[in-house]
Amino acid sequence: MSQLIAVFDTETTGMVDWKNPSEAGHQPHIVEIAAILHNAEGAVIDSYKAIVRPSGWTSTDEALAKHGISHEFAMDVGIPESEALEGFLALYSRAGIRAAHNATFDDRIIRIAMSRYMDKVKADAFKDATEKFCTCNQSRGPVGLGKLPTLAEAYKHFFAEDLVEAHRAMPDAQACARIYFALQGITLPAAA
Repeated sequence: MSQLIAVFDTETTGMVDWKNPSEAGHQPHIVEIAAILHNAEGAVIDSYKAIVRPSGWTSTDEALAKHGISHEFAMDVGIPESEALEGFLALYSRAGIRAAHNATFDDRIIRIAMSRYMDKVKADAFKDATEKFCTCNQSRGPVGLGKLPTLAEAYKHFFAEDLVEAHRAMPDAQACARIYFALQGITLPAAA
């Protein structure tokens, strides 16, 4: 198994409907995705990011207020969701560990997209394809808030600074990577 770690984040059109299957047509779409491939010492090996061009869908007002990626901007610079998924999976396939903050959500978003553009078997296989690491769950004890910390709260705890550009995929993935490696006892520099 590879010792590479894929740290990733997604921004979406809305919240997952946890009571319905991934292949349900009303499940959210990816608006933006980013992933960073690190070696075990924390060095960046590769990265990927993409904005998705909407194809008949829009973000909910709540999601738009968080990520700020307007429909017009996504139409101008985005790529098809299937291509964004393929780009992510190409990077992810090289890793032995996948890490995200609230990994259950981001994993489900990937499985939803895989159900749309691939098949349910591959989407279900994603669950167990690599070791999963959730920085949200793993930082709960060290952060000590008595609840699961947001990415911004965990980042503030570990680095005594505010998370800039929260709710954008690449800055969130970079923050998540710093937290992941801090939990491993490795200090990464802040993203430039």
